[in-house]
Amino acid sequence: MKTKIYLFFLLAILVSCSDDDSEECIGYRSENVTEVNSPSSVRINESIEIEVKFAVYNGCGKFEKFIESGSEQSKIIEVQAKYEGCICTDNIPIITAIYEFTPSTIGEYELKFKSGETDYITVNIAVTD
Repeated sequence: MKTKIYLFFLLAILVSCSDDDSEECIGYRSENVTEVNSPSSVRINESIEIEVKFAVYNGCGKFEKFIESGSEQSKIIEVQAKYEGCICTDNIPIITAIYEFTPSTIGEYELKFKSGETDYITVNIAVTD
């Protein structure tokens, strides 16, 4: 009888100590752009780097990716942040990400970086030969 009780308690301990890390504390969120630094002109097929600044919600936030929509000559660009961690600091850091832009045709390009629900920071870039 003591053996059965001992095995029962041993089994209960093993089950309660199982590795159940199903709560990974990972989330994604679109963040508003606060500043964009870009050249006003570029040559066709030349790649330029556009500096994009945005704030994240807490200290666990970091840049994940850019989400593009629209046409080639008129794009809407959103910043997606990744929040990884269950315990995060309350600071709201400003993060800088680089958006690479390579135009394939000559003309005027309009890049609209989302800075609010219906607000954008618009960058116009002239593409020359």
